[in-house]
Amino acid sequence: MSGGPGQIELTYFAGFKGRGEPARIALHASGKPWTDKTLNFEEFGKAKANGEYPMGLPVMALPSGKVVTQSVAMARYAGKLGSSGLYPADPEVALVVDVVMDICQDALTKCPQDPDEAVKKAKREEYAAGKLKGYMDALSKMIDDSGGPFFTGKDLTVGDLVFKYFLMDMITSGMFDHVPPEYVKSWEKLVSADEAIAKHKVVIDYEASKA
Repeated sequence: MSGGPGQIELTYFAGFKGRGEPARIALHASGKPWTDKTLNFEEFGKAKANGEYPMGLPVMALPSGKVVTQSVAMARYAGKLGSSGLYPADPEVALVVDVVMDICQDALTKCPQDPDEAVKKAKREEYAAGKLKGYMDALSKMIDDSGGPFFTGKDLTVGDLVFKYFLMDMITSGMFDHVPPEYVKSWEKLVSADEAIAKHKVVIDYEASKA
């Protein structure tokens, strides 16, 4: 997992999976050398105060020296490296993967916010019963259409990783304010997909590499 000059370096928060994990797993699966750089919140705060990380984390430094942001783009790029097949070569299958990732992004970014906690709670509950339910329904149908266990069928992709670590983990961990962890139980196929992703060899091998 350790890299060096001219190699990929991914920077994200220590102890957090979230938006950094799909790219981390895909980088490990690629077989390419890379560095997993982590910051705690204090270190990040100091760096940001000094003008670093203006768009937040994760950040990826490429072998060319170019530094990029945007977690979905990083996952897509990492999925293309090596021979992992985590980002499909077939354009139509790749489109399905992109749709999954965009739905997951929308589900998070369109979530209502409000400085008044009571108002935020009411808005989130309305969102969970309406728009978020629509996103979950759409994702569940995609699993159904593919035959499962993953969004493109039997093969794991970065779309599955984004689904798990961006969206499902956010809800089931209780970090999605005012959307209870048990919310996901209404979609058995999504729960099954989440479990299948966690048990996939690509994910297990990555977890073992950190031990």
